[in-house]
Amino acid sequence: MRDITIKNFRCYEEKSIEFRRGVNLLIGDNSVGKTSLLHACNLVVNSFFSGYSDENTVWISADNNDFRNTGIAEQPIEIAFHPGEWDFIDITFPNSIMSSHSLDINKDLKIKKNSKKNSRNLVTDLIPLRDYASTIKLWSHVLVEGVGIKQFNILPVYACFTTEDIHSTVKLEKNKFKTYVQKPSFGYYGCSDCRGLLECWIKRLLVLKEAQKGEEEINSVRNAIIDALGPTGCNIINDMDIRHNEGKVYFKFVDGRESESALLSDGYRRLVNIVMDIAFRCALLNKSMFGDQCYKHTHGTVIIDEIDEHLHPALQVRVLKALQDTFPKIQFIISTHAPLVMSSVEPRKDEDGNDINVVYRLEYADGVYSHKELKPYGLDANLILEEMSLVDSRVPEIADRIEKIKDLISEKLLDQASSQISLLEEETDPNQPVLVRLRAIINRLETLGK
Repeated sequence: MRDITIKNFRCYEEKSIEFRRGVNLLIGDNSVGKTSLLHACNLVVNSFFSGYSDENTVWISADNNDFRNTGIAEQPIEIAFHPGEWDFIDITFPNSIMSSHSLDINKDLKIKKNSKKNSRNLVTDLIPLRDYASTIKLWSHVLVEGVGIKQFNILPVYACFTTEDIHSTVKLEKNKFKTYVQKPSFGYYGCSDCRGLLECWIKRLLVLKEAQKGEEEINSVRNAIIDALGPTGCNIINDMDIRHNEGKVYFKFVDGRESESALLSDGYRRLVNIVMDIAFRCALLNKSMFGDQCYKHTHGTVIIDEIDEHLHPALQVRVLKALQDTFPKIQFIISTHAPLVMSSVEPRKDEDGNDINVVYRLEYADGVYSHKELKPYGLDANLILEEMSLVDSRVPEIADRIEKIKDLISEKLLDQASSQISLLEEETDPNQPVLVRLRAIINRLETLGK
């Protein structure tokens, strides 16, 4: 999506924000609306299934908890958005049945739900998207006489990961993952809530390997894991070994060790879950067109809440680049509290010179939810915390004393300031940058005063 405007949704009376086609990182304190915004984005992404509909898809609606609590009668929910031109490319048809079918990306699309009594979203303002999605469903994969099934159009991938994705029990029909041949739409199965799916995907790897089927799916997953988690990515896992005779999948670490999937640490397990889920979906949707490299060519949107969850700092600084390099055509909408994740968002441009990555800080003050763009790439983690007003990384007592020293310097009380610095140097690290910087300021002011 290019933008979204939310009205009467959860904490928001009205909120608008623009997105870019690459990494969109949302940061901010608790209770500033990050999770609510991600949930609204998930509803927008899921509206594709108002038209692309079969036994593997579900079009989810805003539920009763999504209505803004005002203390009076609920106000209608409205989520307006514009699709990204990079996602909704023109649909082509075989044998020149029609020239093409396109979606007007400048037309307002809206998800509406008037009251808690309505069980479904209203479809009136989604008709262009519904028609596009139903058309691409019919013409993505076509049975061609003498050839078999041929893919004519790329299907977009969608997925949503929460902080509970590796410690939840799946509520879907698990046996579906054991079926060798699946319709392309199985790439959308459970995509709006990917909690608890890792063991299902592991089971699919084992079944496909044992039957010696689905090589493109297996290789696509293996390639994506090596790209994202190997030496050029997160630098933790450089191969995957499917041992169907044991009923286990092992991951080989870059240091030579290995571990079965069930024994991976929470951090490794979450990364494997995210990469494997996206790669499997890309393969199911588009392997007929791109083979085992389909994850490199599939566009779409992936939402990840708190990407830093369970991750060691060494992984926090690598994870976004690894995901974007591995899945270059996917739009990511991600939240985090980790400064190392924030500092890792590279300034990248598309072929037309447009910025494709952005970091937004969400804020709440005086009853108003707002956001501002930040440029934290490459900054020190402590500097991000302090200079960008996220939090002071020092204990409150030390932070207060440093502020008082700054006040003394401002008032030209240099002897008092120097004495206070000396006390801090005895109690804390005398070489910490803030004390060195304050000493230098005092020395310069004393020199100028002579």
